[in-house]
Amino acid sequence: MPHLEIDGVRTWYRTEPQSGLESGTDSTPLLLAHGFMQRSEDWVKAGYVNSLVLHRPLILVDFRGHGKSDKPHDVADYRMELLVSDLVRVLDALEEETVDFLGYSFGAWVGFGFIKFARERLRSLVLGGMHPYVRDPYPLNRRIERFSSARDALAAGGRHADLIPDNVRAQFAQNDVEALIALTTAIRDSEGFEEALDSLSVPGLIYAGEEDPACALAQRCAEGHETLEFLSLPGLGHMDVWERSEVALPRIVHFLEGVE
Repeated sequence: MPHLEIDGVRTWYRTEPQSGLESGTDSTPLLLAHGFMQRSEDWVKAGYVNSLVLHRPLILVDFRGHGKSDKPHDVADYRMELLVSDLVRVLDALEEETVDFLGYSFGAWVGFGFIKFARERLRSLVLGGMHPYVRDPYPLNRRIERFSSARDALAAGGRHADLIPDNVRAQFAQNDVEALIALTTAIRDSEGFEEALDSLSVPGLIYAGEEDPACALAQRCAEGHETLEFLSLPGLGHMDVWERSEVALPRIVHFLEGVE
């Protein structure tokens, strides 16, 4: 699968051709943008790809700092304009002028950034579990502290390392913690993308579980915006919505079928 180098940072991506009974109904690709500490293959594991590929050709990308893409350690390397630029360069390499965009959690955060920095490349967007407003710094600072403490304990070894839970060890083995700290810092320091919604003219679906802390603000950003609709999923938290793909997928597919 190809890597695309952009200003010294390599971005990994792959494509999935449209297949199945619905093949040929719409050739506009659907770009899948994964969450924090995830990678493009998680869309496959959670059941999204097998369903969506029946309706659209797919583009899957590992964000910088994740998966098979490069993982710089400088906070400046995770500015939103660079995250969006990575995706735009992939579209250029594939000679795709516009895409429909599906992002969840951090991927949806990048989706809001995409409106600001590359809205001309969007035909529609579906964003879940996120809002475009300035982020609450408290949980992000807690995340940085947890990552830093676990990194230091593992480096020290001995009884300090023994206190680290197995699931945290596994996460650290699959990721570059310095890159994740840099990315989290960049998210914390972002000014948000609320104003970008004023320039949005393409259709969009915003969705969130009712138990997700992001739900109220996700709903707020869709209110009063004529091209956006909001879907709330009762009784589900942030990760519940992601893991139970069968809940949101029918509504996502229905929305995409109505995009022209």
